[in-house]
Amino acid sequence: MPRFNTRFLTLALAGLILSTVSSARADKVTLVVGGTGPDGGPANGAQTSKPFAVIFDAAGNMYIGEFGGQRVRKVDTHGIISTIAGTGKVGSAGDGGPATAAEFNFIHDLVIGPDGNLYVADSFNRKIRKIDLTTGIITAFAGTGEGKKPAGDGGPAAKATLDGVASLWFSRDGQTLYLSGFSKSVRTIDLKTGIINTLPGVQGGRSIALDSKGNLYIAGGQTLSVRTPDGMVKVLLDKTHMGQSDEPLGSNPKHLGIDASDNVLICDEQHNKLREYIPAEDKLVTIMGTGKPGSEGLDGALEKAQLNRPHGVLFHDGAIYLCDSWNDRVVRIER
Repeated sequence: MPRFNTRFLTLALAGLILSTVSSARADKVTLVVGGTGPDGGPANGAQTSKPFAVIFDAAGNMYIGEFGGQRVRKVDTHGIISTIAGTGKVGSAGDGGPATAAEFNFIHDLVIGPDGNLYVADSFNRKIRKIDLTTGIITAFAGTGEGKKPAGDGGPAAKATLDGVASLWFSRDGQTLYLSGFSKSVRTIDLKTGIINTLPGVQGGRSIALDSKGNLYIAGGQTLSVRTPDGMVKVLLDKTHMGQSDEPLGSNPKHLGIDASDNVLICDEQHNKLREYIPAEDKLVTIMGTGKPGSEGLDGALEKAQLNRPHGVLFHDGAIYLCDSWNDRVVRIER
């Protein structure tokens, strides 16, 4: 299921996101964002730079975090793209003012909270920033931007130090924000109190995801682990346990997603593939990608399509949205 929003709300309105998407057939992949065009035009012809994250709001608008472009883009329900945050310049300025005048330092992830605001993993500024989608104002939500080691547990998240922010995920009830940086810890922020803490007994990783049952999946190195709601941690995949696949999980998978069956979607950047771990079968399968980096086969069968270092992935309204990052595009997959 999608990540709060919205990564946990299934909305029929999202089916209207782009006119081109409606013509997509089962077992096909369709271009959603990508091209050479400017803001103000169709998203499926618009230029984007290293998209790393995708999310939807409750109205069915899509938001894309650009790692390369230092911007947050919006695709409305008519398929028109615009920039809602970021000047395109690397920096840290802008808190307290319009998000369009703010600077970012390589965005890795986006989520929408129960308050309807957009939370941005501003990775190398070592902050989580919040964009009020009604007023357009950006503020610092967590992280001081100082120091490189996680500190400040038990106190306000705004005064804590973060080790970079790579992955964000809201709990099902929307009251807890989980975050993972580039260290070996996963931290939580209580939205009611603003207090940050480190989740005990968990090795951190590059990417995290929560399923509908409260299982927390963590990917780091060549390992996929799960922390169950009772606090038990189990390694699911590693270099030797390959989930019945002939190919092990690639190093540091870039973003996880959860589908409607609570299977784990995995951006295997190293192998240029979108893969899926099926917990009920302890099985790792490939959804898309030949393994060869490239951009061919977009309108053909999934197994013949090429990807180039995919990062962000989201299951939403019955489809998978994938950031094919080094091809500078976002695609929609229907199976």
